[in-house]
Amino acid sequence: MLLKQIALKSLGSMLLGCLVANPVLAQLSPEEINSIARQTTVLIAPGLTPELIDELEENRQNPLARAKDPDGVWNPGSGVIIAKEGKSYYVLTVTHNFKQRHLDENMSYGIRTSDGQVHEVTEVNDDRGCPLNGGVGQDQQLLRFGCYSKYLPNRVNGFDLAIVRFESDKKYAVAPLGSPDDIKMMDTVFISGWPDPEKEQDAVTGKCRGRVARRQRRLAWGPVTGKINPAQGQNGYGIFYVDQTRPGMSGGPVFDSNGFVVGVHGRGSADKGQLVRQYCSLPKDLNNTTFESEDLAAQAGGSDPTILHTRFSSAQNLNNFSNVTNQAGMKLSFNRLPPSADFIQAALIELKPDRSNTGTFDLVARDDVMGTFEDTQDAVEDIYDLFQFKLENQLRDEPSAGCGSILLGDERERCKK
Repeated sequence: MLLKQIALKSLGSMLLGCLVANPVLAQLSPEEINSIARQTTVLIAPGLTPELIDELEENRQNPLARAKDPDGVWNPGSGVIIAKEGKSYYVLTVTHNFKQRHLDENMSYGIRTSDGQVHEVTEVNDDRGCPLNGGVGQDQQLLRFGCYSKYLPNRVNGFDLAIVRFESDKKYAVAPLGSPDDIKMMDTVFISGWPDPEKEQDAVTGKCRGRVARRQRRLAWGPVTGKINPAQGQNGYGIFYVDQTRPGMSGGPVFDSNGFVVGVHGRGSADKGQLVRQYCSLPKDLNNTTFESEDLAAQAGGSDPTILHTRFSSAQNLNNFSNVTNQAGMKLSFNRLPPSADFIQAALIELKPDRSNTGTFDLVARDDVMGTFEDTQDAVEDIYDLFQFKLENQLRDEPSAGCGSILLGDERERCKK
């Protein structure tokens, strides 16, 4: 009996130790996820040179130009801060946010952080071309694991992943990284990013919206409908879901319900017909495609890559990112700790349903498993002004890189001469 009591006591201690070592994490609300997303999601875009502004205006008013290059001349995207080493911050994103043409021209890029500041990144060109030649350079500002060019058959070659680095003395939050292996079918994931309203048609006129200067970050959530090995997917995509993302959110973080980043969003539902919406950059036959509601139930949990890529939005599996960085010999310190209460409270706001149909908050049907939130408190009033990299927007004291790389407000006319 004594031996039995000792054995039971020891077993109890072992079980208690396991519970302490592997605590069950509480699921976070959309408000709490949004707080984490707001602090760690960034907006990424090339700097607006005078030449690029002129080209942009020409492209915007020219339907033939849009048809030739549906991604447009200037393509702002999204990303998430995933590491910090000294004064260097590392942003995880997708490689298709970096057009090969812009890299060849060695254009400066800007990274807009949660405090509204834009951090200029110069010397982005890694001289690897597209398709990529050579390995990942450890000292590069931009580390690509794939490349993007409109001259490629599928536009992207390799894994649609990239890391871009910026420098700052300021303290910015680093997103916690989790494991996609813990995600199950029909679990909810949350995607954060910066939609580009110019890619959408006006609901009233049916025409492309043209120039829209104001942007605001969106949080979208929906159920996981499939998972495959990244090697089976297109350009490394392996997590699939139904959502209400928009063009411009590519590169944004995909969070699980515990607030961990488990993926990188890169392919939205714009051309999947899940939620019908008109997009300027899509062929008419895709714009008019619709699927019946039972398709979600029929395809959820499926493993056919062709069906999954056709039906649903998708993200790069974070495990794939870990694999490619390990193979490249990269040594970064990642945040693997659950988000603390202080972290969550730092940018917490209440998500109130807006029944006035303004799009501030839109909870969609299907058992309330899918919804969106437009964060009006995380907005850019004039994205074109912001990405001209005016001196007052810059954090560093280095001199300008010159007329060939960025536009500096009042210097525009001088640079044109």
